[in-house]
Amino acid sequence: MSRTIITLVGKDHTGIIAAVCNYFAENNINILDISQTTVQEYINMMMIVDLSKYTKEFPILVSDLDAVGKKVGCSIKAQHEEIFDMMHRI
Repeated sequence: MSRTIITLVGKDHTGIIAAVCNYFAENNINILDISQTTVQEYINMMMIVDLSKYTKEFPILVSDLDAVGKKVGCSIKAQHEEIFDMMHRI
């Protein structure tokens, strides 16, 4: 299993989650865990996804998620789980 951490931050509005989930479904990306917090009009979401059936290179995922984020007015970032763990170990 190839686990990746996806974070999304931005101003909440209708369609954000649909846009991200549609991209995942179209690219065989499975959401393993998801947490969302909305504070007033701002959304903060963290997802752990499985990329084992994703057929493109990781930089394409990063670029595609950036494009989805721009489309919905949010910042969407992807990090390999190992890098995320090492960053939070320090």
